[in-house]
Amino acid sequence: MKLLFLGTAAGTPSRKRNVSALALQFAERREWWLFDCGEGTQQQVLRAELSLSQVRRIFISHLHGDHCFGLPGLMASRGLRGAPEPLDVYGPQGIEEYLESIRRTTGTHFPYLYVIHTVTEAGVIAEDDEYLVRAFIVPHAGPTLAFVVEEKERPGRFRVEQAEALGIPPGPVYARLKRGETIQLADGRVVQGTELVEPPRPGRKLALVCDTSDAGAILPAAKKAQVLVHEATFLEKELNLAGKEAFGHSSAAGAGRLARQANVERLVLSHFSARYEQGQEDAPQIKDLVAEAEREFVPGRVIAAEDFMLVDVPRGPQ
Repeated sequence: MKLLFLGTAAGTPSRKRNVSALALQFAERREWWLFDCGEGTQQQVLRAELSLSQVRRIFISHLHGDHCFGLPGLMASRGLRGAPEPLDVYGPQGIEEYLESIRRTTGTHFPYLYVIHTVTEAGVIAEDDEYLVRAFIVPHAGPTLAFVVEEKERPGRFRVEQAEALGIPPGPVYARLKRGETIQLADGRVVQGTELVEPPRPGRKLALVCDTSDAGAILPAAKKAQVLVHEATFLEKELNLAGKEAFGHSSAAGAGRLARQANVERLVLSHFSARYEQGQEDAPQIKDLVAEAEREFVPGRVIAAEDFMLVDVPRGPQ
């Protein structure tokens, strides 16, 4: 799994950053998933050379414009890429009304099967053979979701070298042994497949907090995640000073505290207020947000997201 940041700004785009959007890519799948879709996301998708026809699931955290204004346009453009696969869209209360009102008033047509999933309570909202996605309700201005993506446990490695040492010829019998079956060889020997397969490999975990003043609801599910992406709209000392602008947002320190409590491997900060990119030497900078999070978490394990930055979600210890 890899994360491709398509937008890392809070509220409005800047010269360097578009508003919120994040692509989750899979090495062995011809599909990718999108988390949030602020205005201009489809332009970012084109620049990143992602295929619109291959986005399979879209998760919207909440219905503020910087997280959802790009959704109808992206869905419409997806329909112009031939006959794409079905699309699942997940979001909070109001997501279906939002999309259907735009479709109705503009005459926009989505020429493919799409299903809108309205999420009103915490739990598993998407699942297939390899992955599941959990949603959590978090406080913000209006119904808002945070997400945890979990890769399911994978079968252990088949010890080919051990099978060869036992004189077991390659072929269909290897597949049976990989499944843990017991087989009898031509010479009468009985071999237990379970003895030739290593223990199952734990799956990876990714936690995504888009906008909230308190992401504590995801803490149990986010434990030991390989990557936590967390909004860091403000420095803690400026959070209260920001007044109405800061309503429902987090500080970099708050993100660091959650990362420490969850014992994650890496914290990626995103959703930055434009005030930290003014370029004035005496003004707070993005690096100050990173430093604040590191004081609460671990130095060297916090990074600031940038548009088009690619972050690997590594496998944990076997």
